[in-house]
Amino acid sequence: MKIATSKYEWGLVPEILDGISLLHVASWNIAAVNNNPFEYWTSCGDPKYDELMASVENLLNDANRDVPIEFAFSNAMFSELLAEMSNASLGSLDRIESIWNCDFKHRFALNGFLRDKTIAAKRLTSMPDRITNTINLKDGSSRCRPSAISAHQGAMPTLEAWWAAWRLFMFHEPLDVLDSGCDGPSLVYNLLSPILRSKYPAVTMEEEEMSVPLQILCLAILDSIFLFILFTAGPTSWQEVRMSLCKALVYDKLPNTCNVIASSYSDTHVFFIQEAAAAFVKVAQEHPVLGDRYFQLAPKNLDGKRDQNSLILVDRRVFDARSSFDVTREVAEAVGGGFLAPGDLLVVKVRDRQGRGWLLASFHGDSNGLSTEPTLQA
Repeated sequence: MKIATSKYEWGLVPEILDGISLLHVASWNIAAVNNNPFEYWTSCGDPKYDELMASVENLLNDANRDVPIEFAFSNAMFSELLAEMSNASLGSLDRIESIWNCDFKHRFALNGFLRDKTIAAKRLTSMPDRITNTINLKDGSSRCRPSAISAHQGAMPTLEAWWAAWRLFMFHEPLDVLDSGCDGPSLVYNLLSPILRSKYPAVTMEEEEMSVPLQILCLAILDSIFLFILFTAGPTSWQEVRMSLCKALVYDKLPNTCNVIASSYSDTHVFFIQEAAAAFVKVAQEHPVLGDRYFQLAPKNLDGKRDQNSLILVDRRVFDARSSFDVTREVAEAVGGGFLAPGDLLVVKVRDRQGRGWLLASFHGDSNGLSTEPTLQA
């Protein structure tokens, strides 16, 4: 967790603003989409966790224990996935089949797939994981993709049981997604968007054209490899360990985030937030401390699909909420280039209670730095 804090000499009039002479600001990328219970090594005091992590590390570091992808994701599983994508009328499936038969199925799981830096550069697994890992719904609940790296609450006793649940989730369960831009419930695979070469230059034009089914294939392979690793490293313990991590790190993540801001950063006047879930807005508004002290600036069109929204919490005692004016659209047009995704940038003009104008901006761009310079210049 990284929270950047700063204090600026402001010269406020003490009797007007309760003795405030410094403007305290903080910025926190709360990474709403990162709900992988195994993402960070943690100190939880559970010997089963330490044993599992050591066993996983030993497996990953032993080249002799690497296996072909087919050990985790079989030909039969690929055929079932191809049939699901065909029934969903996804295109380019002949090229997807060729990629599987001529490339992926001949790779080794660890060194050939997990450690392939080109897959990471092309976002072929990270992008679909972000969209489908945790999906917040309009009724306030959420659904998680059946995966070792999500907070999915269902049992995954075998690879076969997991695979049936995975296909059901991706292709057959309509979900009414919060702030997704869809008119009604949507099947999960429809939430995926093409990966654009203009934003991720490592992607070829051919891969851009077939990037939705290619993302689905890569995500299925990724999830199956992680399960293979865990069933091999800790066959009787990993599910218990994973659920204990979910309870500690993932469940109640939004209210716990609000509690951290309210308790540890209580002197902050402007709090810039990035990669917030659309659901965070309501939770912060209803928080007994944050809702009372801050007015919340949020994008006009929250993106509940990617759940990577930039927000700003502004102290009511210092700033006039009625004076806020969103200029994000104007700045985004000046940036150009197609670098910015919905929710990445929030720029607002606001006046303090002495009538002075301020320009506040919260920004995160997932573009390998390509969007940073043009955004700052704009």
